[in-house]
Amino acid sequence: MMELLSPAGSRECLVAAVQNGADAVYFGGSILNARRFADNFEGDGLVSALDYCHERGVKAYITLNTLVFNREIQAAVDFAGELYRYGADAVLVQDLGLTSLLRAVLPNLTLHASTQMGIHDIGGLHYCESIGMKRAVLAREVSLDEIRRMHESSTLELEAFGHGALCMSFSGSCLYSSMAGERSGNRGTCAQPCRKNACVGHIPGKDDFCLSPNDICMIEHLDELESAGVCCIKLEGRMKKPEYVAAVTSCYRAALDGASPAELKAMKAKMGRFFNRGDFSTSHMFFDSVRTDRIGSSKPDSAELAEVRNSYKGESRKRPVDMELTLKEGRPAELTMTCASLSAIASGAVVQQAAKPQSEETYRQRLSKLGDTPFRENGIRVSMTESCYISSAELNALRRSCCEALLARFHVRNELGAYEVPVHTALFGRSSAPSPADAATGPLYKYAVCPSCSAALTALESGATAIGVEPFSLSETELKDLAQKCAGKAEPVKLILVLPNVLITSALRDGVRRLIGSGLFFGAEANNIGQLELIKDLPLKIAGIGLNTVNCYTVGELLSKDFDLVVPSQELVSGQLRELCEAFPGRLILWLHGRVPLMQLLHCPVREHFFCRGCKGSAGEIFDEAGRRFPLYNFSSAGNCLVRMFNCNTTDLVDLASGLPCSAGNRFSFFAEPEQMISERLSAFDSVLRGEAIGPLTGSTRGHYNRKVD
Repeated sequence: MMELLSPAGSRECLVAAVQNGADAVYFGGSILNARRFADNFEGDGLVSALDYCHERGVKAYITLNTLVFNREIQAAVDFAGELYRYGADAVLVQDLGLTSLLRAVLPNLTLHASTQMGIHDIGGLHYCESIGMKRAVLAREVSLDEIRRMHESSTLELEAFGHGALCMSFSGSCLYSSMAGERSGNRGTCAQPCRKNACVGHIPGKDDFCLSPNDICMIEHLDELESAGVCCIKLEGRMKKPEYVAAVTSCYRAALDGASPAELKAMKAKMGRFFNRGDFSTSHMFFDSVRTDRIGSSKPDSAELAEVRNSYKGESRKRPVDMELTLKEGRPAELTMTCASLSAIASGAVVQQAAKPQSEETYRQRLSKLGDTPFRENGIRVSMTESCYISSAELNALRRSCCEALLARFHVRNELGAYEVPVHTALFGRSSAPSPADAATGPLYKYAVCPSCSAALTALESGATAIGVEPFSLSETELKDLAQKCAGKAEPVKLILVLPNVLITSALRDGVRRLIGSGLFFGAEANNIGQLELIKDLPLKIAGIGLNTVNCYTVGELLSKDFDLVVPSQELVSGQLRELCEAFPGRLILWLHGRVPLMQLLHCPVREHFFCRGCKGSAGEIFDEAGRRFPLYNFSSAGNCLVRMFNCNTTDLVDLASGLPCSAGNRFSFFAEPEQMISERLSAFDSVLRGEAIGPLTGSTRGHYNRKVD
């Protein structure tokens, strides 16, 4: 049977989940987890939470699933070490560098890939296997058919979200909150601007929520998930109230235990009363049935609330225990309790001579009163003669003492040996750079990523030294013509295949393989770790911003996995970028110009509200409450669309180019911009490097270059 995994954003929520049938719970510590505003656990409270779960046979998974800056690496490893010491059953991680470091420093710590890692294909699973992970929490966008294919191709455990809030953007690839308000979803502080009013094509009204999807509910499809290979069904809700956690956990427990279709229907309605954003959906499991409409829902009445609250006030999570009481006159009473192959022995008061004959049944009845302990009597054996006697108070004290000793046996305490966090060079080594450290002379000196053939030709004529294009954005004829023109330059221009963050179907990935096999591309830029398998045979492999590189350990991990160059995250400030460039000379590409992609949308807001327009490239604009316009740009092929929402302003550092850290190249992106911008910015870049002073681009932003993210 699938494991039922429930959220615990507070101690009360944890109790509610456990008492209502969760097989496992997940919660965060005080640092580096994706719900930093939840009432998280720390210190003795965290240890107590782990012990509480283990006493009741429930697993505890701890979230360490954010991006980690260099200054936080030591604290992250130390926290993970404490989690191992006190028996966390697994730690969820997102940061690739931290993951590889934990595997090296704490080899016995069980690691799960967070959904923030964006695992959605077989390549992603193979990467997780290669670094010793046990489980992957799949991206919410993966269909049931894809899950089945992934399960058949990997031994990794697969976990899937089954209920709760559904992010509009692909997890781990959203920069909306970060760019809009300096609160990063990748750092656990998302401000959820997507939940505010937004509309396609015009300023939104009070009922427009085109970026805020309905909640997912898979309670009627659990058998299908299990047959596809899902081993664990995950309930979202670490920011929800304990009543919600209790209600949803109890419903999914009943469903997994065989509830009838009529009961499932009633439970679905019950969960809707406790929280939802309208009618439920099945997410992308059945090929995109997400909706962003708002349908009014009822709330639980006082009786239903009271019933749910009562479900976790007492101790209903009882484990069978066998007891053996031994009474011998003149010797201390002895009680042995055994549960789940663990035993504890306690000694009590000295056994007295009875004034009248005693019966074994009397002592059995007294021992069976286990009260609010997490145990229930399974069998009691009493070894005594009729002349043996201890008082009820003495027997109760003996039972309590033995229960406490048995509970302590369930507390996991692992030996944590001495360890030292190695510097990144010691962990990964420092291989020689394949390209010059000086960006002014390297082949990616002016690396221009273009949305169309005409844009690419303009970049070529404007002096670009490398051209990046996305799969299927050019026809076969256009692509061959562009490749020929690139090769015909006096200094041949490199043609780079730029992969989007999400290639959700096998058909898409097969199409990419054919493009790579065409021989037209010198290299490729991957924006998801699963894409490394696709591009492994090309001469040049670039890790794009989708891989969320924010620390030296991630750079080292990517280089150790045969990437040649890395584009750091857009969430780094100038000092952090300089730190990476100095640590890895000749290996970093700096983003100098372009609209940052804020959201990766497999659900198309244009199609939902206006039907499919067959968009190629530009797909319109999203307006927020302030009237800001966020361009939509479509990636479409093999019957599948990925709509990217770009920032309302272009990030531009061209005028600062002469003072930027030394790098292997400079990336220019020209999506959602007029083509005249291509020649203008490439020319401006050359002017700056000649020593000419230019001003900032009108209407542009520095992004996070001078603004740290929380």
